[in-house]
Amino acid sequence: MLNKKIITSRSGSSRRVASTCFLLFAFYLFGCAPKLLPPPVYKNADLSLEEVITIAQGDINTLKAIADINMEEDNTPYLSVSASILLKKPSWIHIRLYRYGMLTGSFLIKDDVVHSVSGRWNSKLGEFGMELYQSVFWWEGLENALMHKQGTEYVIRTKNKEIRLDKSTLLPKSQKITANSNKISILYDKPKKGAVSAFQNKPGADFWYPSVIRIETGAYRLTVKIRRLFINPPLEENDFKAVEAE
Repeated sequence: MLNKKIITSRSGSSRRVASTCFLLFAFYLFGCAPKLLPPPVYKNADLSLEEVITIAQGDINTLKAIADINMEEDNTPYLSVSASILLKKPSWIHIRLYRYGMLTGSFLIKDDVVHSVSGRWNSKLGEFGMELYQSVFWWEGLENALMHKQGTEYVIRTKNKEIRLDKSTLLPKSQKITANSNKISILYDKPKKGAVSAFQNKPGADFWYPSVIRIETGAYRLTVKIRRLFINPPLEENDFKAVEAE
């Protein structure tokens, strides 16, 4: 099975890495069910930063998550909704909010600009949009980054960001971001196993992703609990219509 392939040296060619990048991406981004741990595919590997990025980004262009979102202010519940979250490179986000199965609000984010599409939505949630994008597409913007090993982790650093990955699985464990003097902390938890029926005309495979993402900044904490995740789903005509019309 593809999920048993291990790159054993830094000299492994990028083609070999790219040939399994989809499934490997699944290992790091996605998590596992209770009492089930992600396989230690990279336990004996010694990967370079370039290989880690190649594995991470794979052929992923769009992700869609069905999730529950909870927000707290000073440890007090502030907002609780269900959501359909669509993330597309480069930095496009469409979040639809639901309560009792009914659409209550929808907004788009592009280049840090929020565009209201319909209904009512929470402005504070909109401010978390790009942090949510960065928590998922964490491998972007690492052109000038440095990486080193520290115990069981890979530590990736840029001028304003630190990312920690599990060395054996390449699952992200945490991020620390400094933006405009604001400090943002991102934690990943509860890896979960998913599956796709097919990918690029090839038989389906299992994948892994962290089903819980916690983002904290200042007095606010955003918790996203992912119930289902879709990789490169077909897009509908109106998914990013407002953005494309600009």
